[in-house]
Amino acid sequence: MTAIAEDRPFIVRSQPLRTLAPFLLVPLGTVYCQLYEIFIAHDRSSVWASFVWAAATLVPWSLAVILFDRSVSAEHSRRQLLLRAALLAILAYLASGAAALLLSGTYERAFFTRLPAVAVALLAAGLYPRPPRPAKPIAAADGESVIPIPPKEIDLASAAGNYIELHANGRSTVWRQTMHNAERILGPAGFIRVHRSYLVPRRSIEAVRRGRKGPVEVALRNGRKVPVSRCYAANLRD
Repeated sequence: MTAIAEDRPFIVRSQPLRTLAPFLLVPLGTVYCQLYEIFIAHDRSSVWASFVWAAATLVPWSLAVILFDRSVSAEHSRRQLLLRAALLAILAYLASGAAALLLSGTYERAFFTRLPAVAVALLAAGLYPRPPRPAKPIAAADGESVIPIPPKEIDLASAAGNYIELHANGRSTVWRQTMHNAERILGPAGFIRVHRSYLVPRRSIEAVRRGRKGPVEVALRNGRKVPVSRCYAANLRD
């Protein structure tokens, strides 16, 4: 399958299960309320009452987690993540405390007992794994084309008329570039030209089949075999 690369960000939508996961706090909170009342308060309320309490006080935190997760990008520094988490944690803390105040009527239970949750939120933000920064595109000679795939992911580059096909992970991406410029740009990344129509990275070469006059074919780690032209055979001996 061939795809035309475009110079725009690739957006990956969150999976539904990951989006809904923070709302598991509500049933867990319901169980916690029941256990707390049985073993500590000795004044058990109904399961429905515990569910309403958990939903009212924990949904703001669930929403804060979802908003934080969706707003994180590779461009954010750790400081920016902490500031964003602090703002969302304060908003969740106030909303949760207000809901608890309406249900319990005591400021201590509504607000003071929830202060540790803010600290936990900041700690989680500090440990939150940031997405890796995308590889910086490499400009070509004309200043218009860029490499649409990080060179370290490319297994083979082949000529296709006025384009180059970059083969990576079982797919091909078309790069608007000449083979001459592609060789110059990819050369520093370990690519060598073995044929007028093929560039291969040295790391992808599994074996070299030789004939009487030198290399005639290279076998790549992905199982593909690429012919070697006599005029480019010297590149395999460098």
